[in-house]
Amino acid sequence: MNFYANAQETEQSAINLYVTGQYRHSVFLACLATELYLKSKLYLVPHRVELEKSHDVIGLYDALRKRFYPKTDMRASINLCRKYYNESRYPYNGNLDIYTNDFAKDFIDIVAEIKDFIDNECIATIEDLQNKYSNK
Repeated sequence: MNFYANAQETEQSAINLYVTGQYRHSVFLACLATELYLKSKLYLVPHRVELEKSHDVIGLYDALRKRFYPKTDMRASINLCRKYYNESRYPYNGNLDIYTNDFAKDFIDIVAEIKDFIDNECIATIEDLQNKYSNK
């Protein structure tokens, strides 16, 4: 599975929903895109196998942070994505008023920040690529 391509498609869907005013669903897809971007570079770091199939964005971010040092600490943003991944999908508490234009825009910005980290800071070395594509 190509996590990066999936992340790009999911991010675009989040943006499309944002533009059409469907903020709660936009927030959910932005959280999912964040997870997929982080998973796209997981092969570069040691990690628990079950992390690949989980929705543990905090664990994904922490695994990448051990090798790649983000220029800004994104932990608060990652925590928001963890919280609203489920809350936006299953709004059992009935508080739909929080899903405003500004709130959803914050999540669109989080995805862009994570994508920037993935694209510009989680850089594979030649050895990483050889390990990924070798016939072990």
